[in-house]
Amino acid sequence: MKKVLIIMGIVVLTLALAIGGIYFFASSKLSSQLKALDVSDVDMQKVSDGCYTGISETDLVKVTVEVTVADHKITDIKIVRHDNGKGAPAEAIVNDMISENRCDVDTVTGATCSSIVIKSAVHNALVQGIK
Repeated sequence: MKKVLIIMGIVVLTLALAIGGIYFFASSKLSSQLKALDVSDVDMQKVSDGCYTGISETDLVKVTVEVTVADHKITDIKIVRHDNGKGAPAEAIVNDMISENRCDVDTVTGATCSSIVIKSAVHNALVQGIK
């Protein structure tokens, strides 16, 4: 009976270490991917009127947006695609971007990854409008 308990303990410990290692690796990779995304503000005075498509992706979150600009102001942001886990609340961030006329706004608590990827997609769209 002792041998069975020892073997079960070793199996459980091994599984726990494997799962912990996978989680650590995945979170480190996602963190690097998020840091690599450009979410800096774009000089809106340089962005021409038009509708621009922006895409940004990590392994877990994928976003495509259409951003409409008129008179150097963001007038509309449509989220065309947002593949996410529980990041749907981040979609509200587009209202702040429109009202503040910039892409580097505060992230949505609890949906930080999706917020960053959405901001990056909007940034990528706006950069297309610079001549």
